Amino acid sequence: MILPLDSDLKPVVTREHFLETSKNPKYQRDEKLRCMAEPWYWMVNYCYTIRKDENTKDADDVQMAKIERFPPEEYLRYILQTIITKPKVVIDKSRQLLVNWIVSAYLLWLCQYRTNEECLCQTQKEVKVDTEIIKRAYGIWKRQPGWLKPQAKYSYCKLDVPSMESCIIGVPAGEDQVRSHNPTRYFGDECAFWEKGFRDCLTAALACCENIILVSTAQAGEFCDFVHDRI
Repeated sequence: MILPLDSDLKPVVTREHFLETSKNPKYQRDEKLRCMAEPWYWMVNYCYTIRKDENTKDADDVQMAKIERFPPEEYLRYILQTIITKPKVVIDKSRQLLVNWIVSAYLLWLCQYRTNEECLCQTQKEVKVDTEIIKRAYGIWKRQPGWLKPQAKYSYCKLDVPSMESCIIGVPAGEDQVRSHNPTRYFGDECAFWEKGFRDCLTAALACCENIILVSTAQAGEFCDFVHDRI
């Protein structure tokens, strides 16, 4: 793998390059191999996000949103580098930093290009994990060119990539939700706002996951105490 900090920060695929690749199977194979080996390159060249305003209700609602290529920001490249190289990552953040987008994209990259990945995403409510994580990953998947992406199937709270035997699954808060799966990766979103079970969910994830990512807007409580080593 080529790590994000070893990749070009800015996108290099121009419109002319894209059109030429779409006509040439050899270029397509070369690009696919590069995307498999270089996740940041894949994100900034072939992933598109939806920029919402306060009137946009759904992560996939394009009527009130703007579709843009993934922003080539240095801090996002650093976050991706950290997620890939560190088995356990905690991000205590402010709002609107696109952290959910980069984690959703990373989980999709794993499922597209790695076999037997089960990525479990958990947040306070089931509908929120579907809207804010699963649908975001699905939106990134479907906006890729057809030659780059494997077939995938979206259903409520699940994005399945059958050819890789990999998937992203969304569940609500609760330690039993984690124990009913056997995930390879775990993403806990807005952990500071869970009404119950943060520590039990984390304990359940630690028992089986090789990669754990915890993200939340800053808020006093169990998650804050965990971030600052008070528990």
